[in-house]
Amino acid sequence: MKSPPIMIFGKPLPLHFLLGSILVLSGTAHADDKVTDAKPNHATLEQNNSEAIFQLGKACANGTGMKQDDAKAFEYYLKSAELGNLKAQHNLGVLYAKGTGVKQDEKEALRWFRKAAEQGAMLSQHIYGCMLAEGNGTERNAVEAAVWLRKAGEQGFAEAQFRLGLLYYLGENGVTQDLPEALKWLEKAVAQNHVSAANNLGLMYEGGAAVKQSGSEAFRLFQIAARGGNLKGQSNVGRCYSLGLGVEKDPVQAYRWLKRASNKGEVTATNLLADFQQGLSKKQIAEGERLVAEDEKLP
Repeated sequence: MKSPPIMIFGKPLPLHFLLGSILVLSGTAHADDKVTDAKPNHATLEQNNSEAIFQLGKACANGTGMKQDDAKAFEYYLKSAELGNLKAQHNLGVLYAKGTGVKQDEKEALRWFRKAAEQGAMLSQHIYGCMLAEGNGTERNAVEAAVWLRKAGEQGFAEAQFRLGLLYYLGENGVTQDLPEALKWLEKAVAQNHVSAANNLGLMYEGGAAVKQSGSEAFRLFQIAARGGNLKGQSNVGRCYSLGLGVEKDPVQAYRWLKRASNKGEVTATNLLADFQQGLSKKQIAEGERLVAEDEKLP
């Protein structure tokens, strides 16, 4: 199978990078649960009502109806999780991963995410798969990671679809490279406006990987990524304008997008810009700078 000339990134992510996703996922995991003025009561605990105990943990974690107390939240989540509550299991994994209310322990985080994932919790399936792929709390296991990312992806989670697409694209650590499968999952993520997936799918169209090569389609996808704030997408839009790839050459627009990405630290854009701007006039650079300044004012 033909691979594109530009490599999609695939470096392992440290746990602190993944924690950004976990924070969001934790909130989403119980977004539909309503908490009133919950207060601890021994009757609830003695009845072993896992949902009521979970709500007490959530109330402590959020400071809703009682004093905010991470350690107490951990106690309630642990009790509820041991009773099989998947939301508590997920949130217990979050607390262990972050070291909130308990000593940080990646292995324990992994264990509780696995328990929730086995009960079908989409967000836990995603995080568990990511931790396996990156080797957080365990040895890296991309094959097993693909299994759990697929479960989350089949439930419609765009980030899991994106990561699964990358695994199949790269074909590393025991996962066989499968470009048609990578294409399928990246397309699913792009359909949900996942900007990193749009950039990487653009690279597949540029190189003709599992699809008919199309500069115009690559440019369209790069634009989606760029306008969504993806720095690699912005760099690629600038590169397309500079080369006339899928769009007419436009040195001012090329400068604009390369400079935007470079200003945010995108190394490829910085290197391309250093060479590209040498052939521009002062007027072209000034116009490019004007557009960059206007872009930075946008919300």
